[in-house]
Amino acid sequence: MDQEIDQQRINAICKMLLEMAEGNFAYRIPRTGIDDQLEALAVLVNWMAEEMKESVFHSGYSNPHQSYQYIAESTFMVDNKFIIKDFSVNVPELLGCTSNELLELDFTSLLAKESVPLFKTLWNDVVENKSNSTIISLGLVSAKKLSIPAPCTICNLVGSTEVMITFFSANRIDTTEKPTGAREMLTAEEWKIKNYLDAKSTQSVYDYILANLDSGLPTLRELSRIFGTNEYKLKNGFKHLFKTTIQQFYNNERLNRAQLLIQYTRIPLKTIAIMAGFSTYPNFSRAFKIKYGHSPTDLERPTMSR
Repeated sequence: MDQEIDQQRINAICKMLLEMAEGNFAYRIPRTGIDDQLEALAVLVNWMAEEMKESVFHSGYSNPHQSYQYIAESTFMVDNKFIIKDFSVNVPELLGCTSNELLELDFTSLLAKESVPLFKTLWNDVVENKSNSTIISLGLVSAKKLSIPAPCTICNLVGSTEVMITFFSANRIDTTEKPTGAREMLTAEEWKIKNYLDAKSTQSVYDYILANLDSGLPTLRELSRIFGTNEYKLKNGFKHLFKTTIQQFYNNERLNRAQLLIQYTRIPLKTIAIMAGFSTYPNFSRAFKIKYGHSPTDLERPTMSR
């Protein structure tokens, strides 16, 4: 009986990973209340989905110090049989294909499978003039099978049988609080950082750290070599974008994950310390107390279910 239950839990984790692979980061593995390694894995996978959801819906950049407004990004002109007749110049690059591959293609073949029924239902409303414009959220699929979720509008054009479909993307706006009445003044050093900041490679370092919390943090020199940049640029660029140092970010994320494991599993504290990348339990306990104001043993832990 236990083996059958464990197999169901493994299947739930596999389903979760497949959902994430298809771009669905809202799905969560139901908690079972059983305190073992599978439950710990379920907690971690749910946590990873939450992190990825925040990343995807913030245009791929997990910067909590900026807000987002949506601007028109990609437009398709489609006839009443869903055939693509024209598109904006950035569409081929967005989808990773050529212009010739897109022209005369069925637009629904570019949609994620769960978006097709919704698109066709709302399409009928627009084409039959039940509404002049409709706003929905659809998922495009690139040539490499990557899901690109975005809000879009579907609307008729005056004097034409074709329909315009426009997708929107997020534009970041800095919302860091500034002193009232004071104009932002940047030093020459900050202007240098703004000028050469490569947000994409800095984001890659952020993602790399999250994916390798079980391992030791590479040196700044090693990270800069891995991601094709230099130490000065990486160190200052990361701090400018995420308002923390690479080492502080790494330590905080390890401790955040450890706190989840302590609260929701019965895994021994010494094992959690190792899983969080600490060489000894005293080092882990000391860092935990500095961050949270109490030791790991002060946290209430779940009772044994069996």
